[in-house]
Amino acid sequence: MWLIFRIRLWALAIDIALALLSYEAAIVAFAWLHDHALELHTRSFDWGPLLALIAIVGTFFYMGLYKLEIWVSRPLHLATLFKAVLVALIVTCFFVFTFKAPFVDYSRFTTFLAFGLFFLLTGFVRIGLVDRLYRADVRNRRGPTIVIGDSTDSGILVSRLKELRGYSRTLVLQPHDRSRNGNPAESHLITAIETAEPAPRQVFIDGASAGYRACIDLVRAARLRGADAYVTGRLVSALDTTKLLMRLFELPVMRARSNPILQDSAGESISKRSFDIVISAVALILLAPVFAAVAVAIKIDSPGPVFFRQRRVGLNGTTFRLLKFRSMRTGSAAADHQGYVCSLIQNGEVACVDENGVEVYKLPEDARVTRVGHFLRKYSLDELPQFWNVLTGDMSVVGPRPALEYEVAAYREWHRLRLQVTPGVSGLWQVSGRSRVSFDQMVFQDVMYGCNQSLLTDVYICYRTLPAVLIGRGAL
Repeated sequence: MWLIFRIRLWALAIDIALALLSYEAAIVAFAWLHDHALELHTRSFDWGPLLALIAIVGTFFYMGLYKLEIWVSRPLHLATLFKAVLVALIVTCFFVFTFKAPFVDYSRFTTFLAFGLFFLLTGFVRIGLVDRLYRADVRNRRGPTIVIGDSTDSGILVSRLKELRGYSRTLVLQPHDRSRNGNPAESHLITAIETAEPAPRQVFIDGASAGYRACIDLVRAARLRGADAYVTGRLVSALDTTKLLMRLFELPVMRARSNPILQDSAGESISKRSFDIVISAVALILLAPVFAAVAVAIKIDSPGPVFFRQRRVGLNGTTFRLLKFRSMRTGSAAADHQGYVCSLIQNGEVACVDENGVEVYKLPEDARVTRVGHFLRKYSLDELPQFWNVLTGDMSVVGPRPALEYEVAAYREWHRLRLQVTPGVSGLWQVSGRSRVSFDQMVFQDVMYGCNQSLLTDVYICYRTLPAVLIGRGAL
């Protein structure tokens, strides 16, 4: 694993060094071609190189050029590199030419030449030199690539792995029980991962063949052996934020970056908490007019308070007071909802049908909801006050939806894994169907998010949440 970290670190360091070197070389080339004296000091700070560097590093991260999988296919590596350099060039040119960089009189030449030199240099160094570290990692970890599945997707995956570097000696294992009933992973699958010698290099788990809890068990077993664990299927497609894995394996794939084990709240990353504070503070300020309009609509529609506070279960089972806009009549009993939800959790695939005949995993006709409440719920406006819960640290911008206490009481043991992740205002549930996703599917998504959480993942889910909410997709 240290070697993998070295590959990424070397790639980042080399990209930064070559970006600065390319810019300086472009300056020298301009001076030489125009018989100018090369000035080492200027009266104004040239922010062009800094902007270009930020654009390059940001674009490279966004397009997956610092992921381990980029080294698997040289053609894909070079194609992605070219696209990333082109995007960074466009971004840099827009700001340099629009806001007039100090050297704007010759910035066109230096900018284009610098990016051209950078593409040639970083391509040569990445493919010719840094790639040797990846080859060394392949040689050192000689274990097999295990594919667990028995579906069309797993067949496509096996065929694709044979065309890529680092996936030799593919071992295909088939689950006997293909029902998604929340049972633990089959013993022969766990044993194959635990006893493989040398330890497996990668383990691919086909989500269409294994049960949701079984996937989690298999990911844990693979990570404990030091293997790279991947899960395929549409439910995790949003976690491939760069779409690099989709292009590489030709089907939706998510890489589990961590083990699905208990996480302590103190382990929350600084970047995630900083992101939460900034986004929630800005949201509360910008949405103040919306808050006022919603408050007026609620007061006109039905008697009662504007806000609704409810005890919810958060990280590691701790409780907190969730803040929402009131969407129900005051004093409404929760017996019907409690009975339905508990039946849904305990009995599995229980669903109602909406007005279009589509199965939904939420009460489609809840008599407690007001007229304004229906509108608020459809577009998730009732959830907006939860940015206050994010600001106070009880919730995150992205994470599992916070559970009710009677829901947690009905959980099966493996359902409690979702409590190991800080609850959020948005999450995979919102961007992948909302009420069209079953409870077991939602738990599976929440746990997989916890295995793959990153700042880029959170930004991408927020980006996908906005259109899903605006069109009311999957809402009732």
